[in-house]
Amino acid sequence: MEAAMVEDADGLEMVDAAGVAHRLRRWVPLGGRLAQSWSEAGRIVGRREGQRMLYPLCQFDTEGLPLPQMHGVIVALRPWLSETEIVAWLGTPCPDLSGSRPAECLSTLPDAVLHAARRAADPARVVTAAE
Repeated sequence: MEAAMVEDADGLEMVDAAGVAHRLRRWVPLGGRLAQSWSEAGRIVGRREGQRMLYPLCQFDTEGLPLPQMHGVIVALRPWLSETEIVAWLGTPCPDLSGSRPAECLSTLPDAVLHAARRAADPARVVTAAE
């Protein structure tokens, strides 16, 4: 399976399952299933496009492993958002991050992204025009 990388409508760089395995830069048994396994474990999120799943590159470190902070972000958002909606949230400017997208801040401001995810998922939060 050949790896594919695309940019989605939110400007997120996305990679398919083969691309996830390829980024590890070493042979991985059942590499194509690795991304699905990580997704099922709540370590990464993806979005279905036709017959394949695509995964935002922002949730992986330079070695190709899931960023540890993604699990907390997913746990905070999953009760309220689907996996596809979480991917969209990663690519949407966030007031809690001074207008930056969570995808841009995951590796540099992990606590701020987690805080933003918790605020986004708070059903009691009232969003006003000032926010």
